[in-house]
Amino acid sequence: MPKSTHRARIAWLACVIAFAGTAPAMAQSLATGVKNYKPFAVEHIGIALAGAKDLQAALKAGDVKAAQAAWIKSRKGWEVAEPITGQFFGDLDRAIDSWPDAKQGYHAVEAPLFAGKLDEIKAPVDGLVANLERFQAQVSAPSFQFTPQGLLDGATGLAYEMGENKSKGGESPYAGTSVNDIYENNEGVEAVYKLVFSPVLRKKDAKLDKQIRDKIEEVEDNVKGKDLTSINAAALRKSSEELAVLLQSSAPKLGLEKPKLGED
Repeated sequence: MPKSTHRARIAWLACVIAFAGTAPAMAQSLATGVKNYKPFAVEHIGIALAGAKDLQAALKAGDVKAAQAAWIKSRKGWEVAEPITGQFFGDLDRAIDSWPDAKQGYHAVEAPLFAGKLDEIKAPVDGLVANLERFQAQVSAPSFQFTPQGLLDGATGLAYEMGENKSKGGESPYAGTSVNDIYENNEGVEAVYKLVFSPVLRKKDAKLDKQIRDKIEEVEDNVKGKDLTSINAAALRKSSEELAVLLQSSAPKLGLEKPKLGED
């Protein structure tokens, strides 16, 4: 799905949160934002799973190009969901997306897949599909609910990771999609912020809300390029880490604890 389409959908959902009932309790409720964010997360884990199943089918057909395209499709869904993957589902996150020394999951598949060695990845791909199916079942369960604190922690941590770690080297070097990873991560942070926190923060500190929105746009601008060599890594690191600090600073105004960064 193009970035413009994603952003339009996020904006529409944010309007639903802000105006679906004009009562202040509705417009300012973090619980309402959390409720509206969940379908977005479920949808993107669904994209990740669908891509993994397409990869499985391409392996059976012996179609290298289709398999590679399916891996990339699956990653797009996963990267958008990364604010919640490790924060709420640590064990499954490690099984699906360990990096750089992966024994299973996306990165165990990546190197042989993009070398065209389909015969080496059938079992790892089957495992990836099974784990994504478990992930989808858990996140979509009616009994599962995100928490505002966990979502702020996850979005802040990912913003920091984009600058501190991902800007320094490629997360997906064999696929050549490392820039896409960061781009989709930023979209995931944007979705969490705009769907859950912005409607509340805007009423309490409109200046800070605008700073965060502008910084999300700045990160996006800094990650536009074909690959890591074509972007300004220093600028990306600076803008991503500044975004993390801004998200940290929103916590007291939202009645939440300040997220930690790195080794803090």
